[in-house]
Amino acid sequence: MSTLYLPLTQTLIILLVVAMLWITQLGFYKGLVDYGKSETKSRKISWYIVLGLFLWLSIIGLSAGFGFFQNFDVVPPRIFFAIFPSVVLTIFLLFSKPFGRFLKTIPPAWLVYIQSFRIVVEIILWLGFLGKVIPFQMTFEGFNYDIVVGLTALLAGGIFFRKNHYRRFEAIIWNVFGLALLVNIVVIAFLSAPSTFRVFMNEPSNEIVAYFPFVWIPGFFVPYAFAMHLFSLKQLILIRENGRTFTFNK
Repeated sequence: MSTLYLPLTQTLIILLVVAMLWITQLGFYKGLVDYGKSETKSRKISWYIVLGLFLWLSIIGLSAGFGFFQNFDVVPPRIFFAIFPSVVLTIFLLFSKPFGRFLKTIPPAWLVYIQSFRIVVEIILWLGFLGKVIPFQMTFEGFNYDIVVGLTALLAGGIFFRKNHYRRFEAIIWNVFGLALLVNIVVIAFLSAPSTFRVFMNEPSNEIVAYFPFVWIPGFFVPYAFAMHLFSLKQLILIRENGRTFTFNK
């Protein structure tokens, strides 16, 4: 990778992670205050959540640094273990009644706006392609259309969730569309990795995700986007319409 693209791409990944941790802390803090927690307790819990995310980022970052994820010959490839725990946690929270009650306090638009971080992720992948470490098919110039979700998120949050005029059906469709595009790039990335399942044989292979800080793309960015879509969908299911007033089902 060129001396220009490598530090630029690494810096963007790290800055995006920091920004997302900060935004997540603010979002959970506000939600907890609205949930009825005191400001002091809400601040403490929200920082505990960020600390948990930071520890997970540190674990997969250190594992990548020691070369754990670089073995693509085993089944499943070790990079799988950077993704799986977060997905399991998301599904657990999805069916948790306390978390469901907490979701009611999160502004619906927030769960949509946050998906705009995928614009930066797509820029990172594109820079990786220019630096010859990311294959063509994983960029918006290839078969990855995930940037559409990031761009539309900036508008969708405001359009779908105007006060007392929620476009619930459209928001559900947008989330399903976003999940479909997320699955699309995950499959492309999997089939581009140098494993026995490789389908895209053009070079380079998708091996860079096994290295720090690129491991945070599958280990944090992908599960985060997945979680926000599912949490938004659950929230939309809980919403009920009463004339022009929108409240939550009990």
